[in-house]
Amino acid sequence: ELGITNTQYGALQSSVSAVNTVLPILGGLFIDSFGTTTGSLVATFLIMFGNLVISLSTHSRSFPAMVVGRIFYGLGSGTITVVQETILGSWFKGKGLALTIAIQITTSRIASFLSMGTAIPIADRFGFYGAAFWANFVTCAISFAINIVYMLAMRRIRRNTPENMLSRLRSKHRFNPRLVLFFFGIYWMFIVESFTLGGGWNSFLHINSELVKLRFGVNDSIAAWSASVSQIMPIFLVPFLGWFFDQYGMRTDMLVLSTSLFTISIALLGFTMLTPIVGLVIFSISLALGPLAEITAISLILPSSSLGTGLGIYKSAMNIGSTIVDIVVGVLQDRGSRLLEDTEHSYDYVMAFFMVWGILSTVVATTIFFVDRRKWHSLLRSNARDRGEAYHLVKDKINRPMVYVSSPNWREYVQTWNYMPLAMLFTLLVISLVLFAYKLA
Repeated sequence: ELGITNTQYGALQSSVSAVNTVLPILGGLFIDSFGTTTGSLVATFLIMFGNLVISLSTHSRSFPAMVVGRIFYGLGSGTITVVQETILGSWFKGKGLALTIAIQITTSRIASFLSMGTAIPIADRFGFYGAAFWANFVTCAISFAINIVYMLAMRRIRRNTPENMLSRLRSKHRFNPRLVLFFFGIYWMFIVESFTLGGGWNSFLHINSELVKLRFGVNDSIAAWSASVSQIMPIFLVPFLGWFFDQYGMRTDMLVLSTSLFTISIALLGFTMLTPIVGLVIFSISLALGPLAEITAISLILPSSSLGTGLGIYKSAMNIGSTIVDIVVGVLQDRGSRLLEDTEHSYDYVMAFFMVWGILSTVVATTIFFVDRRKWHSLLRSNARDRGEAYHLVKDKINRPMVYVSSPNWREYVQTWNYMPLAMLFTLLVISLVLFAYKLA
């Protein structure tokens, strides 16, 4: 409908992740410093406004306008997930954390599943591809209205809460930006995993429908519903996994399994003619296991006062990975389309890239498994019975950064390696934005 190339489509998809390469960090800092209520209201408004611009752009068939709308949408979508997970991570720091985050992830996956499966039927029903975008705008407007109700409810709760209790809560959650310099090595390993595995997940979800259509020779409607299978397993599996993680732990085990299943699914979809449903279901299981394991693990190893910032960096790394991988995939797909006459094989270069990406993420996950076991007394693997003992053994380590940043001589505790993860993250951020601007031009 827009007459754009695969590379331009990759740039369009990456416009959301591009703005969210830095915004989740800023959003996390804002949330830790000022709270979640105002941030959530601004985020839902930006999501609604962005979808309005996108919907209007479908009438003029304007690619630049659609990119602008996607950017506004991205400004809100990255922050709102940080808000949600920070609220849950603070309220359910111990028992029930995984289950509550699981419910949040499941709700998101249900929405994704329904949107992927109904986009083509809605467009066919109204005879206009923009109808699906308008349906999305209406959903976002309802979300914004619900958030206003939430904001009013929180204001009423604050008015009815004794001042001494509010003071204790503010003291407990007081944030110092210097804490970022003392985030643990294992935390930064999760950030690397977010960059690799998270970037791979998101980018593959952007192209899986067309992959099924071209490789397996089906029409648009069947391809869309087949691709939506990739969202099915999280709907049913994540709530059970939330209970499982709370009771039995094994977060690092499940993370290794998630990366392995991602790689297997890519191999099946890219290099065999086995029905795509099998590969997409395996991918879906990977998508169910990984995010819940990562988010709940980060919530366990970071203090509540810096959780928003920690999750913001996690989201930022994922979006940096998505931006880079989206554009690389678009370039590889265009190259494959030119060099390979058979459209069935035009994704060969793309899927080979995803295979290498999956293997890399498996190596990172395996490293996290052994670091948790040797340096953290298996805190992330511990079950409900043993978690208290494991946490007691590492409690001083977790609280040590708070002591450092409170000291007048805090700079004495900062070593060169403390700056390295931030420098690498900034370098990848610049690369992702340069690639996005270049391909958009």
